[in-house]
Amino acid sequence: MKNTLSKSQGLSDRALTWLFVTPTILLLLAVNIYPLIYAISMSFTNFYANKPGREIKFIGLKNYIRILNKEDIWETMQATAHFMFWTLLLQAIIGLGLALLLKRNFKGSDILTTLIVLPMMLSPAVVAVFWTYMYQPQSGIFNYIINYFFNFGEFTMIGDVKLAPWSIIIVEAAEVDRANTFQQFLHITLPSVLPFLLLALLFRGIENFKMFDLVVELTGGGPGSTTELASINLKREAFEKWRTGYSSAFAVIMFVTIFGLGNIWVKVMNKVKER
Repeated sequence: MKNTLSKSQGLSDRALTWLFVTPTILLLLAVNIYPLIYAISMSFTNFYANKPGREIKFIGLKNYIRILNKEDIWETMQATAHFMFWTLLLQAIIGLGLALLLKRNFKGSDILTTLIVLPMMLSPAVVAVFWTYMYQPQSGIFNYIINYFFNFGEFTMIGDVKLAPWSIIIVEAAEVDRANTFQQFLHITLPSVLPFLLLALLFRGIENFKMFDLVVELTGGGPGSTTELASINLKREAFEKWRTGYSSAFAVIMFVTIFGLGNIWVKVMNKVKER
């Protein structure tokens, strides 16, 4: 009946397939592929977006060389790696613990599951605003709880150079793995969960690598540049200093970095599946 209907309208199955797929392909090209190609082409120039009348010159690999030789860039990449490692580690541990807990049916488990899912409904920026108030040294509940058990005295998580990186790690880890890792644990046993856990960590790693809004709302990259991740540095170069060619090169380097790390992680996942 389906073939009869399509033939009566003069469209083959292949034509109908392309009719539905083409808009998606065009949207993908417009939103993802074209900006990527444009960024790559701009990375070889001295283009400034706030100076449209300035002559655009081809400068080859100069932007890439400047970035790779700049100490500030390596510091932001180090801060990003520190953030990724600890958030992924804590999320995996918390996700595993909650999964094993929720796997057991007990009184109030449904309510606990609902409470765990609630943070997934909030944007990172909103979560960061809540935690900003919780981290306040005089009135924040976080300081009150810590001092209740350990009596460290008044301290600030956001304003301290050593504690600020941990403040964003705690907030991100507290969102409990939005990749639904703990839901996987509800239905499968621990030995068989490893491939799913690795997949969840892959998605979380990609998201954490480009983390922006949560850190901006929580610390703004401070104090100083202690919590300035690569994405924040990229934004400042692109939309505050308007160094479009330079920031495009930085974006390409970030893309190649996460693409390469992702490929290595996928190979590890495939080896785990083969075992």
